[in-house]
Amino acid sequence: MNEVQTAGLLFIVGSTVFIFGAGIGVPRVFTERDPNTRLRMLEERRNIWRIAQPFYGLGAIACAVGVGYLAADATAASTGILFTVACAVMVIGSLAWCWSLYLRGTRIQDFVSGRQPGWPFATYVMLTITGLALLGIGMLVGEFADARGGGSTQQYPAWLAWLILVADVAFLGAYVGYKDVPPFVFYLLFLVAGIALV
Repeated sequence: MNEVQTAGLLFIVGSTVFIFGAGIGVPRVFTERDPNTRLRMLEERRNIWRIAQPFYGLGAIACAVGVGYLAADATAASTGILFTVACAVMVIGSLAWCWSLYLRGTRIQDFVSGRQPGWPFATYVMLTITGLALLGIGMLVGEFADARGGGSTQQYPAWLAWLILVADVAFLGAYVGYKDVPPFVFYLLFLVAGIALV
């Protein structure tokens, strides 16, 4: 298995772990608007809510590390730099996300009432969006560099690079417009990318 396939596998594993956490972690709480109902839902399933939080974080970290494997495989310096920076910002974003997850798992009342600090989640979202943009650009630059150097032009599918960039613009628009974006959308995109790269 080469680095690109390892990256794809990490994208698939990370996405699956994240989606598993989202599936078991009282997902209806995110669509419920009444704080009292939300609190009751989480109090009734407090243990499973707490168990689910690490899965969200581990999934994000695995996907970020996967981008690092693409950096290790890059043949063009420009592509390697883009992937390295993408990996770094996504790892930092994932750590901010992990702090947010810790707070929402241990301070349920603050999470339900909106008193949890907003900066960890905002940092996570903006750095993930930045990382995805760099990932998509890196894939396009990699294609161009490989083509000019006489190498393979099929290392990264062009459709995947464009899908990542278009989806990323949509994520940014949603976040700017609604001040929120459901994180699972990032991992659906990583899942598609992983399947394409393996």
